[in-house]
Amino acid sequence: MAYDKQNMIDISLKAIEENSLIFLSELFTYVPFTEKTFYNHKLQDLQDIKKAIEDNRVKTKSKLRKRWEISDNPTVQIALYKLLSDQTEYAILNTQAVDHKGQVSIHYDKQDAKV
Repeated sequence: MAYDKQNMIDISLKAIEENSLIFLSELFTYVPFTEKTFYNHKLQDLQDIKKAIEDNRVKTKSKLRKRWEISDNPTVQIALYKLLSDQTEYAILNTQAVDHKGQVSIHYDKQDAKV
């Protein structure tokens, strides 16, 4: 069956929104056309589709962070703190961190030792 490109875009955007899709690969479960047809029309390059997927990711992350913030679970609280921490705090929480040069810093008694 031949599909009109604009119709495919509309169907894709509707499926992304209605099903809160966060990965493009999930889309093909919800649309009547094949993955090959989608890619042949180069729909993966369209900003509207990329933005819809990214918006759902941001919404999902935001919901999770809100839940984590009110959680009494220490593991969840540490995960959230790591997300919000600066580089020094993150390194201290991990007790060791690898910098962009591949050097490992081990933190103990607030002193750093390069390995």
